[in-house]
Amino acid sequence: LITLTSTMTSKQAPGILIAARHGERRDYIERDAGGNWIPTTSRPWDPPLSDAGHEQVRELGRRVARSLRQHNLPPVSFVYSSPLLRCCQTAAGAIVGLEEEGMTDGGRNLKIRIEHGVVESLCEKWYRSWCLPGSDGTWGYCPPQSDLVVRGGSAASAWTVDVSTINPNAKVPAPELFLSPSDMEERLKGSCGEKVQTRSDGLIDMEYTTPVAPLSESFCWGKFESRKMQLARAKNLTDKLAARHPNETILLLSHGSPVTHMFEVISGEDWTAHGVCGYASFSTYVHEKSGDGEESIVWKEPVVINDSTHVLNKDSA
Repeated sequence: LITLTSTMTSKQAPGILIAARHGERRDYIERDAGGNWIPTTSRPWDPPLSDAGHEQVRELGRRVARSLRQHNLPPVSFVYSSPLLRCCQTAAGAIVGLEEEGMTDGGRNLKIRIEHGVVESLCEKWYRSWCLPGSDGTWGYCPPQSDLVVRGGSAASAWTVDVSTINPNAKVPAPELFLSPSDMEERLKGSCGEKVQTRSDGLIDMEYTTPVAPLSESFCWGKFESRKMQLARAKNLTDKLAARHPNETILLLSHGSPVTHMFEVISGEDWTAHGVCGYASFSTYVHEKSGDGEESIVWKEPVVINDSTHVLNKDSA
């Protein structure tokens, strides 16, 4: 039984789970400027951060460090990230920010554990954002009315998809779309600045090869992850990580929907109590154990909910 309470009952240090969304993404910037990043890449499902996004995520690390200090909570011991590039870039920048603030456990060099359980919601709207002709990154993309008329269609057919026209990568199991740890390391070194590029021991934890919360099914086009499945994934993930790190602080870098799902399953409240998850926003949850196993996790009142006061461009969402 997972419960939520506002009082501390254990003499041991509590466990801390910080869930954050990635920074500003490049494809949205190009879309909003009238362009389209999707046709320019071989990996349209995996956009990187924008230049502003890289700044946001370093500030995210600094803000998380200051927040932990403010609430007298222990420093970050482990970092988990979605396997998508923008989240791993966010993790890399946040680690730089944490280290600049001296807020890593024992001054250790933090590494990124790539965790499938915090990946984007693998629902139809995600696939539509990148796999259809004309997709521009927009969540749940539908062809514009003018395109439908040219093709002899109608407004009623806007949601209908000719499977023969979609990106073939949408038809393979989602994990096959993720970069390998070594490829991710190279991407980070090439995109995340000097402090990452010159780090001799690398940023990706190459020994972390078995996700604590693997995907329940081989999701692909036509076999989408439902909201019920997404919430179950969030619960499985948070329970397992809390049990694995009962007295440590962990930072999770994820996406807007999974971050709000974590709020829902931890707090028991509707996602609207959390609100829309902006770029580089984060929430901090405290948990304790009343016994052994995942069933003994006791969640406290959240310390921070959806904080984005540090974000440089508050108009981005």
